[in-house]
Amino acid sequence: MLRKVYVWGDSIAKGIVFDAARGRYVGLRERSGFSRAAEALHVEMENHARFGMTSQRGRLALENGLQSAEPGSPVLLSFGGNDVDYDWAAISETPKERHDPHVLPEQFAENMAQMVRDARGAGLIPVLLTLPPIDSERYFSWVTRGLEKGENVLRWLGDVERIYRTHRGYSEILCQVARTVNAHLIDVRGAFERAGDSLRRLCVDGIHPNAEGHALIGQALTEYALAHGF
Repeated sequence: MLRKVYVWGDSIAKGIVFDAARGRYVGLRERSGFSRAAEALHVEMENHARFGMTSQRGRLALENGLQSAEPGSPVLLSFGGNDVDYDWAAISETPKERHDPHVLPEQFAENMAQMVRDARGAGLIPVLLTLPPIDSERYFSWVTRGLEKGENVLRWLGDVERIYRTHRGYSEILCQVARTVNAHLIDVRGAFERAGDSLRRLCVDGIHPNAEGHALIGQALTEYALAHGF
């Protein structure tokens, strides 16, 4: 019987949302999608997710944290949103130069594959999660707020929807990695797309799911776990 689930990931996995009333990021705690799933499945969840975490940093954190994990337990790996992000301030200053994501696609794929291998080596069941869709217009407004040369960001992008396409590409990398290493994959992105009107399930920043979005994540996690017996 499943007793414990581990989570390594970024702010979405941690249940962080932007509270417009207070003007800052806060944690949903028991209302996050991951906590909702743990409650529905009657399991303990040990959540190691951190705000701003990339797969590069997560890979090291997972390697160190696996030593105390209970073999046979699932480990949910939720990364990508920070990997695909950019130094927007630098782009606004030098839009004609090349600017790469925080973690390049090839390195992101290798990091995720290595985390799967490390988890298996520790006797755990690795589970990858695709990325919830973002809203390009909201996100563009969010990352360029306060930048003196914010118009240069759009000049570098070419069009605002490039943000969406690049973000979607990293989600597709997760699907490719899951196929390559034969890992479980929970299609969180698909759950949002099937539900429709994903805009109302996102915070004002255009990238973090809000409470309604987290309810959808919790449902996707719960349904997958029940269907696959863990």
